[in-house]
Amino acid sequence: MRQLEVALIGAGLIARFHLQEWVDAGVAVRIHSNDGRAAELASEFGARAVGSLAEALNGVDAVDICTPTSTHREIALAAIGKGVDVVCEKPLAATAAEAEDIVDAAEQAGVRLYPAHYVRFAPAFARLHDLVASGRMGEGAVARFCFSAYHPRPWTGPISAQSGGILTDQMLHGVDIAYWIFGEVVRVYACYQGEIAAPAPEGTVATGTAVLTHANGAISQVVSRWTATPHPPVRVAFHVSGTGGTVSHDSRWPQQVRVADGLASDFGYGGTSVFAAEIREFAAAFAGGPEPRLGARDALAAVRLTQAAAESAWTGRAVEVPVKGVAA
Repeated sequence: MRQLEVALIGAGLIARFHLQEWVDAGVAVRIHSNDGRAAELASEFGARAVGSLAEALNGVDAVDICTPTSTHREIALAAIGKGVDVVCEKPLAATAAEAEDIVDAAEQAGVRLYPAHYVRFAPAFARLHDLVASGRMGEGAVARFCFSAYHPRPWTGPISAQSGGILTDQMLHGVDIAYWIFGEVVRVYACYQGEIAAPAPEGTVATGTAVLTHANGAISQVVSRWTATPHPPVRVAFHVSGTGGTVSHDSRWPQQVRVADGLASDFGYGGTSVFAAEIREFAAAFAGGPEPRLGARDALAAVRLTQAAAESAWTGRAVEVPVKGVAA
């Protein structure tokens, strides 16, 4: 079988995580970055640095976009124009309109577009998805998803309350999980603290909270925090209840997952890293295997929902969301 080749665009932290997994999956990688770091990163991992986006895209099977969000549309459309499949770090684009441009172009060109929503690949969330999909949680689901991470200020740059800040960046993880597990969202109500808005709680840079009303009647609350210190760098948790029982997870717990009311005792956490699982699933799809657990329309839905959250926080009103996407 011919070796797959991927063009990795960007040389920051997420690019490093992706590169490690592409290499481990046996994929050849060429790297391009405008910040002068591509050669050093390529040398470290046995990849090849190239001097331009055009050179990076020439003849490759796929491109992996790990650059700031404002650059995603331009790079993705360049790749799609050459018939190159696309992996794109979240969020797919800065606005729903830009995300629609990318998704429409990919679909018209017959190009595969996979968003790198890595939380879907965490075993605890994947098991939760399967549990809910099987009907074992019963009816009347109420969920709370919490995500905390060190504030990536050098990456995000200046953030305003009107642009959404954390609501349009880190909150995408929780919104995507809620959408994946409970399906279409018809209403979003959100609030925002930090940066130039109301002061964030002590020890955090910003906090965003959104309540999602799903078309099936489920209610999800998503809470995201950018923390002022990098220890721990990431914390994720969820608490989900339905008539069939309750499941809780917190990444700080040694046992990882707690269950109640007779739900499966083997609802565990473990396995490969989220980045390894994500990249290997993408690589398998590019090699002719099954499609990954998420696709272009999931990326578009997530951007629409985070943009609705930003609008809600700015106006103080709930935002009605037209049902346009298709939940996985």
